[in-house]
Amino acid sequence: MTHGLVSAQRALGAAPVQVGGTVAQGFEPVVQAFTAALEARTALGAACTIYHRGEKVVDLQGGWKTTDRTRAWDSDTATLVYSLTKGLTGIAAAVAVSRGLFSYEERVADIWPEFAAHGKDRMSVGEALSEQGGLAAIDFKLTLDNLADEDAIAAAIAAQKPNWTPGEHAGNHAYTLGWIASELIRRRDPQGRNLGRFFAEEVAAPLGADVWIGLPESVDRDRLARIKGFKLQDLFIHHTTMPWALTFEMCLPGTLAFRTLNNPLIMQGPGALDCEQFWQSGQGGAGGIASADGLAKVYQAFTAGGAALGITPEVMRHLTEGHKRPSKGLKDKVLSAEMYYSLGFEKPFEQWEYARTRSAFGSFAVGGSLAYADPQDEVAYAWITNTLGTGKWDDPREKIVREAFYSCLENIA
Repeated sequence: MTHGLVSAQRALGAAPVQVGGTVAQGFEPVVQAFTAALEARTALGAACTIYHRGEKVVDLQGGWKTTDRTRAWDSDTATLVYSLTKGLTGIAAAVAVSRGLFSYEERVADIWPEFAAHGKDRMSVGEALSEQGGLAAIDFKLTLDNLADEDAIAAAIAAQKPNWTPGEHAGNHAYTLGWIASELIRRRDPQGRNLGRFFAEEVAAPLGADVWIGLPESVDRDRLARIKGFKLQDLFIHHTTMPWALTFEMCLPGTLAFRTLNNPLIMQGPGALDCEQFWQSGQGGAGGIASADGLAKVYQAFTAGGAALGITPEVMRHLTEGHKRPSKGLKDKVLSAEMYYSLGFEKPFEQWEYARTRSAFGSFAVGGSLAYADPQDEVAYAWITNTLGTGKWDDPREKIVREAFYSCLENIA
């Protein structure tokens, strides 16, 4: 395949839309789909990188890094990717399992004895990483000042009474997934590395990927696209596909959704996390910084079988087949919607077939971003934006790009 350079500017009011990058022959319709969201001004800026059969067939960037529309999003731009970080945490855990640090079947308490409190003694690593452990909300008061205190937070998680009986349900562990994975890794890693350092040295560095869980001071902050967030009232005013039950519960103190999603930032909305303290915190549930190219590059290692990261065939089997579903169904106890969580990722399932095969695994994020690998289809996909939408999944800005890509695949097959 040959690649063609994309360069487009279309006037919209005072500031033109700028789209740049490359696409392989046969994937030109993806440019049109990508540009559409920017033309509609529903995304301030965005980027999309897609690999197919080992070749980068889409690499697009467009729009703006800042709300004043003075700095264009370019190929070097990275941004806060919120829950796409969970997939990165799942990748780090997969590397750790492949290295023999622990197994998905092993009990968490065998690695972390204090974790056994309040009946959590039988919980497996796989259950914990699949967000079935009932540790979505913790009583520990989180602040931007203590998010990096992994010792204190790990102690609080170990002492926490589960929000539900582990294994019966799953629910969005918006922040705690990262700390659980980090504690498992640092207790078994011979170097005692936490999640952020382990990911940097064992995943990002070997792949040359611009992805960080804990942004180093050496990274130029001018590279970052700043987040245009939403306030909680926007969920009512601009309601799209967010479940109404979740919309109300996020605003009602005492509900599981409120306790999970408003700790640390009470009623401020996720845009408030776009700050230096959070960038540096190494928060493995929502604190990752990445470019679309970096995310796709990491997932591409898995579409190629994982050899570049030393992933074993057994671990690849776990990832593609998915962890055992909760005994009482897929309804998320936090989000009030069906979700299939598996080993740090979300898997395609009956209500959300985001890929063409069930072998896929990845993560979506508040605001609409999505990144995943589909080993069977040999696709690695990443779409990110700095303008947070108010939907559940299948953000229309992202979905039209993904659908255009798969239409191109059908035509060139």
